[in-house]
Amino acid sequence: SEYPALLRETTNAPFMLFYLGDISVLSGKTVSVVGTRKITPDAKKATYEFAYEGCKDGCSVVSGSANGVDGFAHSGAVDAYYDANQNSVVGKTVAVLPVGCDTVTPYSHKRLAEKILQTGGCLISEYPPEFPASKYTFPVRNRIISGLSLGTVLVEAPLSGGALITAN
Repeated sequence: SEYPALLRETTNAPFMLFYLGDISVLSGKTVSVVGTRKITPDAKKATYEFAYEGCKDGCSVVSGSANGVDGFAHSGAVDAYYDANQNSVVGKTVAVLPVGCDTVTPYSHKRLAEKILQTGGCLISEYPPEFPASKYTFPVRNRIISGLSLGTVLVEAPLSGGALITAN
């Protein structure tokens, strides 16, 4: 019953999901944010501000927890929570992981993952605990990122790569 309704409509949706945190954030308004790991300064600012303002308006942000665009999207969402008035309805952030939920990749985002959970967000994966990353788990998770939202924002991306596949 907690399986996200939008994801259920996605082609090749995962049979089941594993998660940590509050999966109910996926029942409200969501937007997916994707892009390159090699992000420019202007895109860093735009990504952070988009996620920050979107969450302040009550929309939750979904991204992939990678370096670059993903990290700035999650950071903007987390900071919106901390900066919000106590009476505000603030969106959360959801990190779709290419590994089991008990592992954070990249490891440098371990503290960010903790903040996502502390602010009422969610870590989600189609893989069971202790499932390791591999070359194929990163692009495969992209269908989940886009399937959890009515829209996907592509901030910045090279002509080839996972971000364009996700947006498509």
